[in-house]
Amino acid sequence: MDKTVHYSEDDKKVYYINRYLKLKQKIRELRILALTGITEAGSGHPGASFSAAEIMGSLYFQIMNVDLSNPSLSNRDYFVNSKAHSAPGYYATLCLAGSFPKEEMLTLRKLNSRLQGHPVRYSEHQKHHSVPGIEYSGGSEGIGLSVSIGLCLANRLDKYNNTVYCLLGDGETNEGQVWEASMAAAKFRLDNLVAILDRNKIQQDGFTEDIMPIDPIKEKWRSFNWDVVEINGHKIEQLIPELLNRPEDKPKIIIANTVKGNGIKHMANNPQWHGKAPSKKHLPLLIEELEGDYMISPSIIAGPSGIGEKSLIQKIEMAEKYGADMIHLDVMDGKFVPNTTFSFDMIKKLRGITKLPFDAHLMIEDPNSSLDSFIDAGCDIITIHSEVCNSEKDFENMNSRLLSNGISPGLAINPSTNLPEWIYSHLDNLDVLIIMSVNPGFAGQKFIPEVLPKMKELIPRLREKGYKGYIEADGGIDQSTIVDCYEAGCRVFVMGNAIFGSEDVDKRISEAKFKVDSYLEQTLLDRSQNLNIRDDWIKARKTILDRYGIKGV
Repeated sequence: MDKTVHYSEDDKKVYYINRYLKLKQKIRELRILALTGITEAGSGHPGASFSAAEIMGSLYFQIMNVDLSNPSLSNRDYFVNSKAHSAPGYYATLCLAGSFPKEEMLTLRKLNSRLQGHPVRYSEHQKHHSVPGIEYSGGSEGIGLSVSIGLCLANRLDKYNNTVYCLLGDGETNEGQVWEASMAAAKFRLDNLVAILDRNKIQQDGFTEDIMPIDPIKEKWRSFNWDVVEINGHKIEQLIPELLNRPEDKPKIIIANTVKGNGIKHMANNPQWHGKAPSKKHLPLLIEELEGDYMISPSIIAGPSGIGEKSLIQKIEMAEKYGADMIHLDVMDGKFVPNTTFSFDMIKKLRGITKLPFDAHLMIEDPNSSLDSFIDAGCDIITIHSEVCNSEKDFENMNSRLLSNGISPGLAINPSTNLPEWIYSHLDNLDVLIIMSVNPGFAGQKFIPEVLPKMKELIPRLREKGYKGYIEADGGIDQSTIVDCYEAGCRVFVMGNAIFGSEDVDKRISEAKFKVDSYLEQTLLDRSQNLNIRDDWIKARKTILDRYGIKGV
């Protein structure tokens, strides 16, 4: 698999992201598929499935060398799901990776189903009650790491250059066998073993620190002579580099700080949802919430401090600190637009500042001639303008180069530009569409109201044609316009002066998120009325509705 190579000057590590936005979209689909199966079954573990979604998705959709059509391939990578109660999320991951058809998720936990409550190791002998890709029969906690060690030792004897990935639950580390195994892994210097601890801080009986405290967990594993890193387990841009970068002569553990039930607000960080299925009546609303996930992408050319290197670095650091999801890079050449900002050389200097994805918007006359330089600079997303594509062939050429280098490709259209009809033949190869709501060239312009009807007409048409990628709103997006764009179907918001025009960047980002979240809560409440489940929905969602001050509850 081709990947985008990012080089960090700070930590001297190379790391890789392959089609960042496509991976995000597949992980969202993973959650929806798992939730659909759990709801149909009337039982299962949504909390553990959702906390580990990015972990399992990153492994199967990008990292691991596996072929589910030939699951016994001798030199394959292995995934041992020691926290086997996350089975619905695991099955959904395998399904999207090609193990079995989506319709089979509706058989979860049913009589004669291959998708049992806890996974069963797949083999030719057991193919009638398991699915390709499952390496380990889970259920009893604390055993998976020991099994992983056995696999690592066997692979070493066979001289296979592969990796065993073991997913551990944090409550599971109450088991003494985990620590016996950790000593053995260090003794044998198993640098072909990577453990991932899903640190969601909740186990079956409640919060881990109330039941049997495991902190300081990082220091404990380090004292057992493991290489230890700690990350946000829901940030794939943090997760993927650590899954790829391994030490020599010792095992590695990634402490992935996660939120149990992440993605559904009333399930998140709530022990009640460890192993409880939601009502079937709630499923349409829960899917709408998952599909409503959005990202804030601050434009670092905005604000009074200018676009000098020092200023750009400060803005990136503030954006990351206060919860931005990616960094928007407005590249202007003074030809396609009247202004000039920076180019690939500056982007390359900035790449080592953060692992947040770089969302590069090329407002340049001839992107074809410099595309490779922007790829090499470390951009994760590169958007070109339809106005500079002289033909469909021209777009295909640039799009192909982006895809072959693991870049999420994007297309932008100006306020007066119609989306070219030929793009509908390329929707699977387009990860983002930017709908400009100002005429590009300057920061700080006002939103053009006439763009809103365009969004409301265009976005449903794209969805009807099967487009699963992101719609990005760019231009004059602030607290007064973000909800209108969200309602129209946009899910990425480029915000410039609305964030950096104030010294209180934290407040500006928080206010924008609060606006969108409040709108979504009101929308879901209104939908519950249409489904005749309003009282039931309020009961499940009361704390969240109160948080956003929704009236009439």
